Amino acid sequence: MPRTSDDTLGRRRFQLSRDHAVEAAIEKIRRAPAAEWHSFSHADYVLLREILGELWIALERDRWDRYSFATLTRRDLLDLLALGRRLQGHTLPGAVVDEMEAILSHARQ
Repeated sequence: MPRTSDDTLGRRRFQLSRDHAVEAAIEKIRRAPAAEWHSFSHADYVLLREILGELWIALERDRWDRYSFATLTRRDLLDLLALGRRLQGHTLPGAVVDEMEAILSHARQ
């Protein structure tokens, strides 16, 4: 059996940490009554996973940990999905990260 490099192990740990954080966030969203999770399709779920994964990468961990995913509303999720659809397959630019953070922190005006 070939030895796994430290780089490969590090990348895998990073991916597992990201996936765990995203799934924990989605579980909180699912349980939030205001999110109306039942109204979203599987495609929405897949896109939301992608969006949250990209945000997790873009943000410092303490900032990510401050967000209360359980307080997101259906409108918040629709706004996140709309932003994500525009950028699907691309890295999130700083301005979009800021818009998404405003949604997550309920700081939109």
